[in-house]
Amino acid sequence: MKVFTVETGKVEKGVSVEPFELKNAKMVIPAVIVGEIGRGRGQGVLTIQMSPELLKAWEMDRKMKIFAAQIGKTRNGGNKLIATVDRGSEERAIFVLRTSIGYRGGNVHTGDELVEGGGYEAFPGEILTSGVIAQGDAGRMGSGDQIVAIIPRNVVFRTAYTGRLYGEPSEHYYKWVGGDNVLAISGTEREIADIF
Repeated sequence: MKVFTVETGKVEKGVSVEPFELKNAKMVIPAVIVGEIGRGRGQGVLTIQMSPELLKAWEMDRKMKIFAAQIGKTRNGGNKLIATVDRGSEERAIFVLRTSIGYRGGNVHTGDELVEGGGYEAFPGEILTSGVIAQGDAGRMGSGDQIVAIIPRNVVFRTAYTGRLYGEPSEHYYKWVGGDNVLAISGTEREIADIF
């Protein structure tokens, strides 16, 4: 599957491989990390399994992006990513949603349409891991989720932000149409343009 990183309306191909320290084992492993560590926060970690050659290249300077992966399971049944060259099926892709929050605000991840009684459709992705970002020492000034999810092609999903946004959009809509093409527009732009 292809991998994309989404951050408040901006979409990039691939995801950065970050070092995750296993403190008791005294070793560092490659991973995708969302969220934060600290009070009122939480970190979501997906280990990345790599070929010996790729792992050796990553260990040299710990700077690398992967652009395709398959989903695997750890020995204890958790999710992990298996870095691949072959992008495989064009039916689903992996999205790393590093969704921000407004000052003293929060965020939500939803589906496309408003439903009867208010609110939006449920988020259409299969969540692999999630983390929590926050503001303030104890995390009480504002907080929101960041997630890694599998999302099908041609399915619209939405990220929305609350709090003080200082003129930035309060929501974005996304649709992966295949290949490296992810459409991303603000709610205002979507009202104006008939893209999807």
